[in-house]
Amino acid sequence: MSIQIKTIVSVPFEENSFLVWQSGQSECVVIDPGLSPELILDFLLQEKLVPTAIFCTHGHADHIAGIGAIREAYPDVPIFVGEKDAPKLTDPRQNLSTDFGIPVTVPAADVLWEETTPQVPQKVTCAGMEWEIYNTPGHSAGHVVYLLRAKSPMVAFVGDLIFYHSVGRTDFFDGSFVQLERSIRQVLYTLPDDTILYPGHGPSTTVGVERKTNPFVSE
Repeated sequence: MSIQIKTIVSVPFEENSFLVWQSGQSECVVIDPGLSPELILDFLLQEKLVPTAIFCTHGHADHIAGIGAIREAYPDVPIFVGEKDAPKLTDPRQNLSTDFGIPVTVPAADVLWEETTPQVPQKVTCAGMEWEIYNTPGHSAGHVVYLLRAKSPMVAFVGDLIFYHSVGRTDFFDGSFVQLERSIRQVLYTLPDDTILYPGHGPSTTVGVERKTNPFVSE
């Protein structure tokens, strides 16, 4: 069965939310539901999909604001987030929404990815797909990347770790460019060149393109 990926762009931050499922199956995974949850819910109904997990790459408001609406529609869907970013879901100061005058809080996470060395993934099966989860601090302390190794080419949902010809900000309270560069080099740049990277903002790219041409972290 082939893996399907739907990108839904939220406003006002042009944040990418993703729905991932296997063709012919009704179960899906929602990744980083942002500020336009109605678009996600409409697509779920249109395609007759049922979310079995909400994966968060990190806890900033533009990536989590839609969790509450999805959880209201699907009360049993579990929420996954990195251990160090878990407080951001319920704290508008930590998720940065207070800075924009619109405090955002969402339900607390059900499953926390433990803090491990970047090269050692945690694994879980959701919606019939085997996922690898890598700790990739830098943009935030508990940032993680979700990899589908079984898909050819492989795909990784990289949040705000890296973008097409750019990288995530590191000037927030728990950001670090040193950590971000290490995460990119030790996790992403060890993957095959044709691995597709789906970032939290902007177009998709590949490991090979970024390794060779990214002006912030290149070979």
